[in-house]
Amino acid sequence: MPAGQLALRRDPPRQSVASTREQAAFYGDGFFHNNIFWNKEHTQRMMVSLHRKRFEQYGHGAADQAIVGLGGQVFMASTEAEAKRVFRPYFDNAPVYGHGPSLEEFSATTPLTVGTPEQVIERTLGFADYAGDYQRQLFLVDHAGLPLEQIEILGREVVPVLRTEFERWRPAHVPSDPPTHASLVAEGPGSPHRLVAPAATGAGVRE
Repeated sequence: MPAGQLALRRDPPRQSVASTREQAAFYGDGFFHNNIFWNKEHTQRMMVSLHRKRFEQYGHGAADQAIVGLGGQVFMASTEAEAKRVFRPYFDNAPVYGHGPSLEEFSATTPLTVGTPEQVIERTLGFADYAGDYQRQLFLVDHAGLPLEQIEILGREVVPVLRTEFERWRPAHVPSDPPTHASLVAEGPGSPHRLVAPAATGAGVRE
């Protein structure tokens, strides 16, 4: 490098959660919030509610029709005490949240649910109380070296009940099946989902 010439570092552009949420609303796409580390107030106010508001402002439909997905993390056993006994060593030594808040503190302030399948069902159904009716639920079950039998418990005892109950509660005007790549290809360029036409008012509003 010649003397006196500055070396310029060119970093890749950063994609923030806010810009991702805004882009999803602009295009009428779904917005997924990991729903793992935050309390429900943050998830409701700063994530889901803003996405729904902007989805409506951009002219894609009513706010409660926005496509939303949430995460969650669970560990299950036949009793709550057994679930906590088995899960605690994984939690205490996890690279992300180990050696921080206790299992009980973390469970009280985040969606982490450690207990029976019935407790997982009850708490997960409660997500809709603050996030509204939503379409996708993703569970984190394989972090920190956890055994994969949790997937079997989810599929056998939890997911069928959640599907039934969420559909039973969902208003008729709220979609239950978000578009997929295959469905959009089948609909062609005239699909309403592809028509990006922001509403006349409010499209320039920034939070």
